[in-house]
Amino acid sequence: MNAQESLKAWFDLNKRDLPFRNKPSAYKIWVSEVMLQQTRVAAMLPLYNQFLLNFPDMETLSRATEEEVLEHWRGLGYYSRARNLHKACQIVTSRYNGRFPETLEEALEIPGVGPYTARAILSMAYGKKYAVLDGNVKRVISRIFTESDEKKWQSLADSFLNLDCPGDHNQAMMELGALVCLPKPFCSKCPVQNSCKAFKENTIDKYPPSKLEKTKFELELHFYLIYKQGKLLLIQDSSRRFFKKLYTLPFLIENAKLPAKEAKNYLNPSYMKEMIGRLPSELIPGSASHSITHHKIKIFCHKTFKDLPEDFLLGHSLDSKWIDKDRLEMEFPSSIAKKILKFLPGTGLFQE
Repeated sequence: MNAQESLKAWFDLNKRDLPFRNKPSAYKIWVSEVMLQQTRVAAMLPLYNQFLLNFPDMETLSRATEEEVLEHWRGLGYYSRARNLHKACQIVTSRYNGRFPETLEEALEIPGVGPYTARAILSMAYGKKYAVLDGNVKRVISRIFTESDEKKWQSLADSFLNLDCPGDHNQAMMELGALVCLPKPFCSKCPVQNSCKAFKENTIDKYPPSKLEKTKFELELHFYLIYKQGKLLLIQDSSRRFFKKLYTLPFLIENAKLPAKEAKNYLNPSYMKEMIGRLPSELIPGSASHSITHHKIKIFCHKTFKDLPEDFLLGHSLDSKWIDKDRLEMEFPSSIAKKILKFLPGTGLFQE
């Protein structure tokens, strides 16, 4: 029995009973893969089942309104995933009559579908001979072949693929990385131990190589609750340092500890300084910690006491919207919104 056959036999005995593995379809696999981005399996499963009850197929999801989709995504966070999935399903429904395309080239043309997602769907739903490469598989491949160069991992994964059952093989590789070939692995339980060069050479701890930790810049983000008639102001500004494509609560960057050469990249827009200068505000008790790539962030929130003049937004040509306060997490699709909501009770803005 070769390594691929041993892996398949192990998977048949040890695989977790997950709903998207039962009678898999391209649509069900697609939904599961999107939900599993930045969400653990245990947290995702109840919401996955409920989502499919409401949107059992691509056509149903395509016909739904964005508001309906976001409502049934509630609890998963990162709402941009739901928006992108919704739009992509509409494209597939229009362009391919509701059937996910069967070639890698066409799949990669769908907005939001990258190499991993495309390969996962094509192999698991259609049996196409594509190997996937997620974080778990990267660790397995790096150790089996004692290969440190990440650029070579995809071709090695392709060479290791079980061509008789590519979908099961890909799931087995991901399962192996999730259950056995962990950062601190259980090598005695590994079905491909005899084919693993790192195990044979006793170099497991060297693969995959640790990435050098980049210096994290420390700073504060001060968000402002600007409201009128019970609605909160969100703005979008591509010139900002953070959240260039998102609608967010207005914010200022404060107390940034940066190298001098970086300071110019973290300047606050002049309209923000003017806006906050015209609005008396009060710091809400509490703070939250957050991280964005290479940034260690402390979050604060301020409540304003005066309506923003009607002409201000027009005068600065700001892309803005006023939203109901209970839609903040949906309209500002970042985990920061969820953190802000946790320390807002008591402001008089949000229901206790």
